[in-house]
Amino acid sequence: MEISEIIFIVEQAYSNWGFLILFLSSFVETSPLGWAIPGGTLVALGGFFAYGKHPLFLIGVIVSSWLGMLLTFLLAYYVGLKTGMSLAKKLKQEKNIERAKGLLRNHGAVILTTALLANMTRFWVSYIAGIERYNIVKFIFYASTASLAWSSLLVTVGYFAGAERDSLEKGLANLGIIAWLLLFIALGVIYWKSKKEYKEFVNKDNEDNKERKS
Repeated sequence: MEISEIIFIVEQAYSNWGFLILFLSSFVETSPLGWAIPGGTLVALGGFFAYGKHPLFLIGVIVSSWLGMLLTFLLAYYVGLKTGMSLAKKLKQEKNIERAKGLLRNHGAVILTTALLANMTRFWVSYIAGIERYNIVKFIFYASTASLAWSSLLVTVGYFAGAERDSLEKGLANLGIIAWLLLFIALGVIYWKSKKEYKEFVNKDNEDNKERKS
């Protein structure tokens, strides 16, 4: 199968379920499971395939990814509000929680916009905001601003890349087997990284269980 055929298949998926793909990608990307999928890349692809289509499609791409991210922030806030530290302890995220707590307390409202863009802290900053009952109106404003900025930036990058689609496809076609090798290497790196993080999580969980028993 040629690279151009793969691009066409992916484009068809975005044409049929693009808004759902973008919503779920940004939703998962912002959650503690964000390492499991290349959410940012999937959002940028939405911009890539939006090039040349009706302007409303581009707006839909931005709005879909924006809402997915915003919903994760709101759920994190709600979970923090209702459950306290229990989720963070179950997921062994005490370090990220302390980092997020320090950011929120030292920098206040300003950090809610910038920290919500940071991969390691954005979910937990929202979570801490819920625990500490941060003003919900202000939180929604900052969360909306951060998620819209993140979505717009990635979609815009993908959109401008879409303008060079013909050159990109020709370049990949000329690479031939090298392109396939690069693809498999990329997939291998993603698999290795995911397996490594899962192994570290399991080892840490086992160590904690041993400490409790002793």
